[in-house]
Amino acid sequence: MKDEIRLIEDPASLKVGLEGTRSQILALLRVKEMAISQIAEALGKDQSTIYRHVKKLEESGFIEVVDERKQHHIPEKIYGRTANWFLLTPEPLGSKTPYALGMDWNEDRISSCLDILEEMGFVCDKKEEVVQRLNEILCSLESEVTRDMMDSLDENMNIDFFSLLHVKFLVELLKVEYEEELNGEIKEIISEFQ
Repeated sequence: MKDEIRLIEDPASLKVGLEGTRSQILALLRVKEMAISQIAEALGKDQSTIYRHVKKLEESGFIEVVDERKQHHIPEKIYGRTANWFLLTPEPLGSKTPYALGMDWNEDRISSCLDILEEMGFVCDKKEEVVQRLNEILCSLESEVTRDMMDSLDENMNIDFFSLLHVKFLVELLKVEYEEELNGEIKEIISEFQ
């Protein structure tokens, strides 16, 4: 049975899925399950080339044989995706850094964000202190919300990746609003901006 979302963490598998022709094959199979001959025709490539790409995708867990048909008395395998959406992340779910739906917050990234805020007119006099405090808060919040969301995903849930990111953002806002200690910490940080 096809998953709604499948997490791909292995760097070698990530490389397989991101290659140009393979990415096109995955896009085609998002729309319809197909045989190698159909994929080759749709992409204007020879069947031997498509066969090699399909095998790599199959070995990496992106696609699988879902059926078989006979074309002029010759059996052909029909391929389909193993998931509607693939979340590609080089960070394993068990790591301490945020992953999958998240962002790897670190002091450099937060400092860059504060630079952008400053360009927009939001100046912070205690930038180094705020960077350290935000790093602790954001890493903790990111990790918790992403883990909870991954645990809550139902294989029958019909939600696209970008909607999932929006839900994640809303959950983070709700946590900041309703968790008293977190709300207080965020308000203290906000008070440092002019």
